[in-house]
Amino acid sequence: MGEFEVKDPFVMGHESSGTVLECGANVTSLKPGDRVAIAPNMSCLRCEFCVTGHWNLCKLITKGFMASDKGSLCQYYRHPADYCYK
Repeated sequence: MGEFEVKDPFVMGHESSGTVLECGANVTSLKPGDRVAIAPNMSCLRCEFCVTGHWNLCKLITKGFMASDKGSLCQYYRHPADYCYK
């Protein structure tokens, strides 16, 4: 990843799927037991690009699971429901 140097144990993974174990109090789109694909890039969900379904063009997009973030190839992983797809 460019000049990123791994200095600590690092969990790899950015294209993941899993089974929902728990949901936050405000989550209505998922329930425990749902099988989901996890989108690694998270957009703002508010700009014109996001609202019209072109979240990949969002200027505020964050690259999940990159550099300082831990990857998703682990036993348990927490991720925003907006980026989990059934």
